[in-house]
Amino acid sequence: MEPEPKQPESTFCIPWPCVDLSSKQPEPEKSQPKPQKSFVQAVSNVCEIPLSQFPQACVKGDRLAIAIPEGDYTAGIEDCKHNLHGRIIWPKGATPLTVSELKNKLSIMWKDLSKWGVSSLGKGYYEFVFSTLEDVRRVRSTASWNLTPGLLKLFAWSKDFNPRVQQNASA
Repeated sequence: MEPEPKQPESTFCIPWPCVDLSSKQPEPEKSQPKPQKSFVQAVSNVCEIPLSQFPQACVKGDRLAIAIPEGDYTAGIEDCKHNLHGRIIWPKGATPLTVSELKNKLSIMWKDLSKWGVSSLGKGYYEFVFSTLEDVRRVRSTASWNLTPGLLKLFAWSKDFNPRVQQNASA
């Protein structure tokens, strides 16, 4: 008796690969752990900008100065039209707030304002950045803000403000 000739296997095509379980699933690649970079390696290649692209500093008096193109300077001044400066007057012996604590305290009082931010300029002075001119008007409508302890006095932003040369006008 002769064996029967083998019939070709019927091929059944499933057009959707996600449903076809007959095909061998690829094995997930074993991910090689990435070698840890040292701190020096991580910060040494942050960006590679040729030194020739940096503006050249020059000496003016006893300081270094860098020329800023007029257009960039004007745009920077325009960006500050919604800024205010402020100073906190602390009672004697009070512990000054951190910028984060100040922001949290003011967020309660200024909860109806749009997005705003604050940064320390040193010597008890701060710069406040507001989203709208209306917000600037709203916070300026109050002469001083009671931070318990301490009072926040806000005043107009000026491009030449330097906290190191300010004289105390109130105590």
